[in-house]
Amino acid sequence: MSNLTRKDVHVIIYLIDTTILKGTVVVDRNLRLSDMLNNHNKTFIVLTDYQSTHHILNKRHIVKVIEVDSLELEE
Repeated sequence: MSNLTRKDVHVIIYLIDTTILKGTVVVDRNLRLSDMLNNHNKTFIVLTDYQSTHHILNKRHIVKVIEVDSLELEE
């Protein structure tokens, strides 16, 4: 995976079971986070939390996604 074609986006994700996950998702550099989430060809996204655990999430279970600066996560 090349840094020239993809970028890490810091997010907070709220799931339907009230779980809240914080971490990064990888997005194609020429796309916005919303473009990736609205892509109907992909059912799952991968979130890497700040303990380096990978979570494979079904987009149907996501209630809300907030893009944040990494510094906001430390508060």
